[in-house]
This record gives sequence, C-alpha cells and structure tokens, in this order.
Amino acid sequence: MMDVKDKKVLVVGLGVSGFAAAGLLARKGARVSVTENDDGEGIRQRLEKLSSYNIRVELGGHTEDFCADAELVVTSPGIDPKALPLRLAEEKGVQVIGELELGYRFCKGPVIAVTGTNGKSTTTELIGRIMSFSGRHTVVCGNIGNPLSGEVDKIGEDSVAVVEVSSFQIETIEKFKPRLAVLLNVSEDHYDRHEDMESYKAWKFRIFSNQGEDDWAVIHADLGNDPLLGVVRGRLHLFGAEKSAAFVRDGNVIIRTGRRSEVVMRAEEIPIGGEHNLENVACAALVSRIMGAGAPHIRKAVMTFKGLGHRFEKVACLEGVDFIDDSKATNIDATRRALESMDRRAVLIAGGRDKGGDYLTILPQVKEKVKAMVLIGEAREKIRNVFKSAVPVFEASTMTEAVKRAASMADQGEAVLLSPMCSSFDMYENYKERGKDFQKEVWEIFTEDRRQKTTNNSQLTTHN
Repeated sequence: MMDVKDKKVLVVGLGVSGFAAAGLLARKGARVSVTENDDGEGIRQRLEKLSSYNIRVELGGHTEDFCADAELVVTSPGIDPKALPLRLAEEKGVQVIGELELGYRFCKGPVIAVTGTNGKSTTTELIGRIMSFSGRHTVVCGNIGNPLSGEVDKIGEDSVAVVEVSSFQIETIEKFKPRLAVLLNVSEDHYDRHEDMESYKAWKFRIFSNQGEDDWAVIHADLGNDPLLGVVRGRLHLFGAEKSAAFVRDGNVIIRTGRRSEVVMRAEEIPIGGEHNLENVACAALVSRIMGAGAPHIRKAVMTFKGLGHRFEKVACLEGVDFIDDSKATNIDATRRALESMDRRAVLIAGGRDKGGDYLTILPQVKEKVKAMVLIGEAREKIRNVFKSAVPVFEASTMTEAVKRAASMADQGEAVLLSPMCSSFDMYENYKERGKDFQKEVWEIFTEDRRQKTTNNSQLTTHN
C-alpha cells in the first residue's frame, strides 16, 4: 500500500484516468493538484464532480509555476511523455507513475491483466464474466473505460480485478505485478507513439516484467518463439495453436491441463462471430480455468455473452443491407479481422487520425470483401492513395454524408461496415462517440425509409 497522506501530488490530465486518480488520491489524504491542457465541457463536468475535494486545478495549459512543487506526479496514458509537467519532474528527479500503477498500489485483490493490439476488451470482459459466473466477486476495469484507480475501493482480498492494459499504461508501471498476465497478439499500431514494431512489442512484453515464479503468463502461440519471452519468469502457458494449452479444433474449444484435454464448449455455442473471437474465448477459458473456474461456468458465461458495443456490432438491416458498427477497430489489423469475418461484400467506411501503420497489409482483404470505400477524417487522402486503384474510393466530410453515400452504394445481400483503421480523435472524443454517431445516422435512414413507406401506403389506400 502506498502512503500519500499530506503528500503534494500532481495529476497530469483530467480525462477519465486523471479524474479517477485525482479522486483516489484525495480520498487517501494527498494534497492534490491537477493540470489539464484542455478546457472543454467534459473537463468541466469532471471538475465539478471533484468539487467536494480540496483540489488545486489549472485548465487550458500547463505552467511551470503550478507544477513546480510536486513530490509525486501521476500521469494519464494519453499524455505526451514530452509534456511540460513530465519534463519538469524528470529534471527535478520527481517520481512519475501512471494511473494504472497508482491503482495497483491500492488494490487488495489479485489482478488479471490483459494486453495485446486487438481483442483486449472482448477478452477482458469474457474473463470477468466467467469469473463472476464462478462465484468470485469480480471487478472489470482498466483501459476498457473505467480506470483501476476508480474501482479499487470495491476490490477486497477475496475479489479479483480483471484489468485491460494498453501499451501506453505499461510505459509508466514500476511495481505493477499481475497474478496472471495475458498477451493476446502484437501487430502494427501506435507508430504515432512508438518508434517501430520492435519497440512497441517490447512495451507489451513489459507486462510480465515484475512477475515471479508463482505467477502465470498466458501468451499467444504466434509469440512462442519470440526472444522477448526471456522476460517471462512466471508459469508460461501458450494458447491458439494445437498442442498449446488452449485452442480450437474440429469445432471444439479445448483446454489442455497437464496431459488431460478438456472440451469446454462447441464453437457453434459461442454467440460472437469471427475466427479471432474463437481464440479470444479459448484464451479466456484458459485464464479462468487457471484462476479456479469450472467448465460449466465457462460455457454458461460465454453462451450468454453478446459482445461489446462498437465491436462488429450489427446495428440494423434495411432492404437486405446489414449496417455494422466496428468503430473500435482503431488499427489496421482490427479492420483486417473484421473483413475476414464478413460473409458478404461491404461498403467500408474508414479513416480518422492516422497511427502510422501500413494500409497495404490489408489489400488482399479489401480486394476480396470491399465493394467501395467511403473515407472520413484526417487520414482519408493517405488511405485513398493506397486503395484507389483496387476499389472505388469516395470521401466524406461528415458521418452523415459518409453513411448516406455508403448506403446508396450497398445492394441487397451486402453490408455497410464502419471499421476505421484509425483513431477517432480528429473528429470525436473517442471511438464510442464515433460509433454512436454512425448508429444515429443509420437509424435516421431507417426512420426515413419507414416514414416514406408509410406515406406511400397511405397515398395508395386513399387512391383506392
């Protein structure tokens, strides 16, 4: 447990992570200051919720005078490491930790940590659901939207915390030591922050760096021969390939413990689609089994799991056209997985803020599954230049325009798929807001279609 009573602690950023950190620190008796570069409505609303605490705040920019006397700095994952408060702390030798590390210092129960480029949220939710079904008090939190710092008061010694962890959060850990850590996969992402693929992968593997021999590490078999496995000191289990500890074979999800193989459930019983989700289920089943859940709990929990919002979520079907919200596909590999899961051709809405990946890597999937593309956001010109010779490409300045144009090009038996390949921060606060905007526009079309049909039927009745 960390002692912060009467300590001068500077929280950098007042997003969801900074808000959670500031509240926890105040409850633990720290003398909290918050510095935030923005001054928008969302920031003001969070500030209002903290008004019962005696917290110093500066909004609209960071100043040296405000940050000068900090004895500890807590940063949020989205903060640029070169931001003024972090540079000052480094110059003065002041300790800097992230919100995840702060939450861990006050967490009484064991932590299951899940990281990877794609599938983190789904796998985190699956593990949490299975553990709850097994009778264990479970808190699901982290990068999934509710930070660990905001949940630690609910976590007792008999609880388990299932925590989604991003590479940005791993950058600022010190003692963070999960009882069980999961690495799902590593593919191109966040080149706007990380120097190259090897650097990005090294940060992901750092999730295992503080574990000991009594902890567990669960890693995808594709990474089973990676040199970075040398950092793993816990009990290693691979998943995703036959002869590993969890895999899918002949339509069965199988867990192997020791020499014994156990069929947990049939793939056809899993309500979420896509080959990648079969692996996510296999991983979640293995992790939950290690943590004490039985096969009946695993099967029942998975069978009642409907998937996450904005992750390949079917919004509506209009005139035989499916509208699918995959706004959470914020990198190229996530869109590749979405296209591979499609059983029909689609008009793809993509674009946003570029993260530095190679769009050419999904050219085969685009040629096979994409009828046309409608591009939005800052990256639209870059994406258009990659795909314009492969499929028809159009641009839109708003989601309204994008959805209408995509809908006009999709025929019966096809789909309109929002799967951006990019972050949302050029046009939206987050991927959820982007997905909600897409869904709103889809329902506008649906409502207008219903209105038009009602009008036509009314006119026909009057005429008769």
